[in-house]
Amino acid sequence: MKTITRYLTYFLLVVLLGGVSCTDNGSDEPDMPPGGEQPAPGGPAPGGGVADDGELPGFDYEITAWNGETASDAALDVAGTDADMYHEANSFSNVVTVTYNGASATVESSNNAITSNIAGAYVAIDMLTNSVAGTEIVVKGKSEDGGLKIYGNKKFKLTLQGVELASQKGPAINNQCKKGMFVHLADGTTNSLADAESYSDDTYYNNPAVIEDRKGCFFSEGNMLFSGSGVLSVAGKNNHAVVTDGLMMIRPGVTLVVTEAANNAIHVKGDLNDNVGLKMNGGLVYANVASVAGKAVKCDLNVEVAGGTMLLNVSGDATYDTTDKDTSSATCIKAGKNIIFTGGKHVLKSTGSGGKGLNADGEITVAGGEVTITTTGGEYVYSDAITSSPKAVKADGNVTISDGVLNIAATGKSDGAEGLDSGASLSISGGETFVYAYDDAVNITSSMLVSGGKLYAYSSNNDGIDANSTLTVSGGVVIGVGTGEPESGIDVDKSDNFVVKGGVVIALGGALQSSPSSSSTQCSVVCKGLEVSKDNVISVLDSSGKPVIAFKSPRSYNRGTLMLSSSDITTGKSYTVSMGGSISGYASAWNGWFAGGSWSGGTEQGSVSVNGLVTTLGN
Repeated sequence: MKTITRYLTYFLLVVLLGGVSCTDNGSDEPDMPPGGEQPAPGGPAPGGGVADDGELPGFDYEITAWNGETASDAALDVAGTDADMYHEANSFSNVVTVTYNGASATVESSNNAITSNIAGAYVAIDMLTNSVAGTEIVVKGKSEDGGLKIYGNKKFKLTLQGVELASQKGPAINNQCKKGMFVHLADGTTNSLADAESYSDDTYYNNPAVIEDRKGCFFSEGNMLFSGSGVLSVAGKNNHAVVTDGLMMIRPGVTLVVTEAANNAIHVKGDLNDNVGLKMNGGLVYANVASVAGKAVKCDLNVEVAGGTMLLNVSGDATYDTTDKDTSSATCIKAGKNIIFTGGKHVLKSTGSGGKGLNADGEITVAGGEVTITTTGGEYVYSDAITSSPKAVKADGNVTISDGVLNIAATGKSDGAEGLDSGASLSISGGETFVYAYDDAVNITSSMLVSGGKLYAYSSNNDGIDANSTLTVSGGVVIGVGTGEPESGIDVDKSDNFVVKGGVVIALGGALQSSPSSSSTQCSVVCKGLEVSKDNVISVLDSSGKPVIAFKSPRSYNRGTLMLSSSDITTGKSYTVSMGGSISGYASAWNGWFAGGSWSGGTEQGSVSVNGLVTTLGN
């Protein structure tokens, strides 16, 4: 195993030992997993990293306090030409400098049209009255009883240049300007903000007749556009930590740390004009949230992650909202619309009851990057009729995976503790997806299509893959591992809806709920009644004794059922099924699947002549 990267300064890997014995037909749960250090972001994919020995990785990281680690991708930052998104595309000829010094503060301005109000260390900057444009506000110094409020109607730049600000009245920084705010973290600086646990009236209001929003420690009415290679640490003691009623963009080099949030760490309403809520192009975002139903990232619109690193931990339990008449769960990333990953390396963990990793009211797309997601909590029960189950990945809409690495684990021992759950369809055309769950590892309401990539779905107490409508495999590698009878590796509600046209398909469990239908074009061999010990390799051998496909069982079965499908299994040929031998020199391998190679030893289970799409051995 490769050396754990520096991101493990955030995490201590906890290896889960001692499996749970399955009650169905004597099938034994394997250890999770023995002996290995699992890499954090930047290392090899945990799923792909164990391809050769067939062991199952367990994703369980203990989140520790932020220790000063910063983003390492500042060199990747490139300024664009869009003046609404990049401060470099604008001119800021006016400079206002706010300096905090304990119980007092000073303001220096290059433009007399910009006014200020100072009460102790509480400062209000007014660019609104005279409608001043092109302003940069530089903030520095320290106060344990101060705050900053900003009024304006033009976009502006806020440069944090080594400020430590804790308010005892309300938000630490309150931006009442609805235009864009470019938040620049000066290179080499560390900045910290904390708000009051209980908000009182502000010292100054530009228009006392207007009720101002104060939704968190660092609040903005307009867009928040983060840049620079400095650090911003935020403690949200009253409500949210960092919150905007516009969109949020985070550029490479930015380090944004939320050490505490009474509600959500990052709360984004979004911009309806472009349907963007949070756009993360790079940087490092760390959030540790312990509040009931708290979110590390909550966005009303889309969350788009193109790079950088997210290290998100939520530990609060779910709750029931009597106003909305619905449950609300602690979630690492919650989107009112879609979640899209195209790059970066990310670790997400939820430990409370009913917790979620990714939760989208719309669709979830993984087209690049490496995402590791863990939920460990059990089911939240408000009443017999109102519950919330933990889900590592949950989408009301479609889930699409075309590239990247997705590692998922839902280890909480409760009904509904599922790894990947889509209320619509699942489409996989590339990448590597590894799913471990107590309940169904993969549960899809509508169609499921695999045309490429790799999918490993392992359940410790139910089906590996539960396709409630249709499952079509035309390419790639699909491995489903379920528990003992009546559970199965792959469960399709109707056999007519299980179609195999290509790729590699392996299903191991206590039963085979569905055999490939007559619409299939690729042959399958089904072995029933197998006595399988953990780590036994089962191989289909051709007439010369060479393996065409083999699989290493991750658990034991008293009466197991194994389905193997590959383009190398063809009609008109005879094959022998052997178990317990060893395989070497294989051409391809991934998480217990082997193609080609040489076979030695083993015990013959029987021979079959393939004369149709599905050939059965045993009973």
